[in-house]
Amino acid sequence: MYNCKEKSFFLENGYLHVKNALDFSYLKKIRLAFDMVWEAEKPAKVNQHKLLKYPEFIDFIEHEPILERHKAIFGGQVQLLQYDLLRQGPRQEAGGLSWHRDFSFPGDRPLSINTIVYLDDMGRDRGPTRVIPKSHFGEKLPPSKIRNEGMSNEVLLEAEAGDAVFINSAIWHTGDRNQSNGLRRGIFLYYGYWWLKRYESSEKLPWQVFEGASEQRLRLLGIKMPDNDLHIYDPDK
Repeated sequence: MYNCKEKSFFLENGYLHVKNALDFSYLKKIRLAFDMVWEAEKPAKVNQHKLLKYPEFIDFIEHEPILERHKAIFGGQVQLLQYDLLRQGPRQEAGGLSWHRDFSFPGDRPLSINTIVYLDDMGRDRGPTRVIPKSHFGEKLPPSKIRNEGMSNEVLLEAEAGDAVFINSAIWHTGDRNQSNGLRRGIFLYYGYWWLKRYESSEKLPWQVFEGASEQRLRLLGIKMPDNDLHIYDPDK
């Protein structure tokens, strides 16, 4: 993360809440782009195969306050694994708590991180993300009998528009239904080591993302290899 204190907190607890990852002017710009893309692409799932046609969301994968915190964990091995928009309307009846892990694998070092960038204030009534600190250690999954219930040791990540939450993909976490009168909009960016790559091939990505692409962008998309291969990777760089 940006400093040793952030990184230590994240590695120990499995999550990090960053205030103002998007400043006010950039938040306004991304909100407008979100609404435009959502209308243009619905009812299709709005993931990287759709998002990477649009300049605002091409640039967003390199937004420094987000990407640099991933580099602090993955170094030059970082790659974008998944990219989605989530939009939930007001007063939702469906859904609710559903504790889960995005990824389980032996070992305690983060292999992938799911980052949620909030475009609306996430008070208690909007169903903010909940996490169980330190549940990323080991391989245990949330017990099925309490998977849809609140937990006594949970942390409710109430956030403001423009905040970002970084979640070790192995941590127990859940969202909830939006019970407010407003929208619940978020951008989900899933980064991890390049060898976890989910893209089938570069042919699946929109041509727009390659126009004027920097070397960093091509590495994030899995088109170019990282600085060093896995066998000579230095985790401190």
